[in-house]
Amino acid sequence: MRWKKRRWVWRNILLSTGLILVICLAGCSSFMRNDPENTKGQQKQQSQNSDKGTMKRTKSEEKALEEILESCCEVYKEAAKKDQLGDLEMLRNLVNKLGESGYIAIDSENQINMTEYEEFIQFCEAKEKGKEGRITVVEVAKQGSCIIRTMEIQNKTVNMIRSYYVFEKNKLKLSSEDVYQTDKWVYTDNGYLLFSGPLSLEETYEITRNEIMEYKGYRILPLDETCREFNRKYILPVGYKCNNMFLTDWNEDDFGELDFYDMFDIFHSKPGMEPLYYTMEDHRKTCAVYMIPKEEFEQVIMSKFKITSEALQSKSVYHPEEKVYEYKPRGFEETEYPEYPYPEVVGYVENPDGTLTLKVHAVFPYRGLSKAYVHEVTVRDTEDGGIQYVGNRILEPINNQEIVWHTPRLTRDEWEELYGGKGDDAESRDTESAYWLVPQAEECLISDEEKEKLQKNALSAAAVVSNIYKETTIPEEQRNVMGGIQFPDEQRKNVVEQLGNAGFAAVEDDTNMRNYEKMEQFYADYQNGQNSMVTIYDVHRDGVIGAVTFVYREEKLQTYYIGIQWKEEGIPEIEGTSVSDVAEIKLTEKGYFIYAYENVIAHASLRQYWRIKPLSEECRELTRKYLSGLSYVNYNVLVTNWDSSNNVEDILMPCMFEDIYRIATGEILKAENGQIPAEEYEKIMTTYFPVSVEQIREHCGYDANSNSYPYEMIYARPYPPFGEVVDYRYHNDGTITLIVDGVWADYNSDFAFQNVIVVQPFEDGTFRYLSNSIEEKELELPQSARMEG
Repeated sequence: MRWKKRRWVWRNILLSTGLILVICLAGCSSFMRNDPENTKGQQKQQSQNSDKGTMKRTKSEEKALEEILESCCEVYKEAAKKDQLGDLEMLRNLVNKLGESGYIAIDSENQINMTEYEEFIQFCEAKEKGKEGRITVVEVAKQGSCIIRTMEIQNKTVNMIRSYYVFEKNKLKLSSEDVYQTDKWVYTDNGYLLFSGPLSLEETYEITRNEIMEYKGYRILPLDETCREFNRKYILPVGYKCNNMFLTDWNEDDFGELDFYDMFDIFHSKPGMEPLYYTMEDHRKTCAVYMIPKEEFEQVIMSKFKITSEALQSKSVYHPEEKVYEYKPRGFEETEYPEYPYPEVVGYVENPDGTLTLKVHAVFPYRGLSKAYVHEVTVRDTEDGGIQYVGNRILEPINNQEIVWHTPRLTRDEWEELYGGKGDDAESRDTESAYWLVPQAEECLISDEEKEKLQKNALSAAAVVSNIYKETTIPEEQRNVMGGIQFPDEQRKNVVEQLGNAGFAAVEDDTNMRNYEKMEQFYADYQNGQNSMVTIYDVHRDGVIGAVTFVYREEKLQTYYIGIQWKEEGIPEIEGTSVSDVAEIKLTEKGYFIYAYENVIAHASLRQYWRIKPLSEECRELTRKYLSGLSYVNYNVLVTNWDSSNNVEDILMPCMFEDIYRIATGEILKAENGQIPAEEYEKIMTTYFPVSVEQIREHCGYDANSNSYPYEMIYARPYPPFGEVVDYRYHNDGTITLIVDGVWADYNSDFAFQNVIVVQPFEDGTFRYLSNSIEEKELELPQSARMEG
């Protein structure tokens, strides 16, 4: 699947963020790591995979697993009846129950002391001494989930089986299981264990092509329960996200650099209510300015801080004539790194004046630190049952400047320079700020009147196809992991067809562009130096229609993008617009329109593209069946000259199986305990390639003891090429010769190299690759994983 347009840049970033949250909910702190050029890292991972692959639970551990799940399920069932699955006391009872049965247990948020912690300490000591050891740890979480880890020491390294269960329909069901080798393992002086290692969540990897790392911290030594209660009451509600309350020194006599706008964000919402003002989560408002009545703003701040109106006004932007505080939500430039530490109160002092001073450690599993820094916070309880924050003091500062997550808000001058004059009317700027992750052009080549006309035209075009959206039901299995829709292929093609019939230039990912002559005319005007404009309607895979208008004026190129989304009953509405400078455009002889933006967003493609000139439906169908899913960069199938009678073993690489499995079954590979049964592996490989079982076993890591093959994860590469069938020949013996062009739009080529591939279809719908030859054309061949190794 190839996402080509800039509109998908910010959606993919949000998708990645959402997936991180999904993994976090699975009981770990994780992030997606994509380091495709680090060959040494790949080799290390391959080595780890082979080392860990043989780890399995013993019969006694399997029995213990059943007992643990039974205990957890019993507690979760009772809690579900009382609607208490989110209660801390429910978790405390469960942890203690597991401890009474002799199990090491803890909660996922480190709010309850670990049971049988002495056994865990002995395991850590054995690891440091190079001795063998093996334990099982139960990690329970709110809402009915748990992670059961079996840990084993091998050569001073800890391998583990990580089994994640979710509570559904009164049963605990296995959601995922990983076997991995920890790459970091630190037991700290203050009783924390911090470890990390690579997971292999196939569903997530298929979407992101990124490695998923788990970063975890367990408090092993007990902590005073009063400290825990104080932490939950005073510190955790503020935390370290999007504020500097605990990052700077301040007190009631001198509030220093404390940012009261961040405090307003944290404290202004009442539990269970929508925020009163838009914050960064509503990205349509990133350059909005709100005027908050004096009484309202001060009531929120003064309920938490002992500060006068004069002092607060000096720390903010106040308009005395209107008696309002100026408030700007955090925008994209003020985003923070998605991984944060969490606070833990480790000591306290009750002061004579009735205040309470808490000593706090910032625990940062992502950085492998139990004390990223240390600070003390002074608080007081108010007579009405509230809390006031009296001061903060840094005791042990962050000693590594790379350990930074906080981003201060823009200063007034910085905001004016970035948004100057753009935020006075937030409502009027909704559509222009919706695509806030896409860099906007400083000057727009088209007028406001032209923008309005283009938006009306886009809605008119959408009205032409509204019947399709009104009548289309999205099957549940076609909804993606983030809850969005996968608009059916046939309906997308129908949308393009109807738009084309109405005279619009329209396209989707796997359909010939209709009325492509409009784009050819625009390119001819551009080459002749004539001002020109053209709009292409691109139907995205979620059903959103992107109206992309190319503008050439004053020897400059821009795009004006309008996103059309759909409400119920097939009613279209504009979800947002963006204006972007274009650095270059190119229309190739084959008919690819390739263009590059001035500002390329991180992790986005270098260039965008459409195939303008038609490709026959037969070529498209042959591409879908025989080429889609094959990689030019992860293994040697497409970049090596080979055939059935000569050097076919050169293409055999363990990592290729994941893609071949998907081509064969249409499903994502799920490797239990990191292993693939030999029968399944060999059946697929001998079907799709002219190879013997003996050749496969010799080159793909066969393990005779387990009669299986190791699962080897494919590492994503930036900007990979893809192949498309441009010609074909059917032969009397039933084989097909495919002429395939390598399209590498990111490097400005639709004829980078050419393959000649012979395939043999079978009556049951499967097929076999018989040979491949490749010739460099406009570019050099990409290096495959084996070539780099």
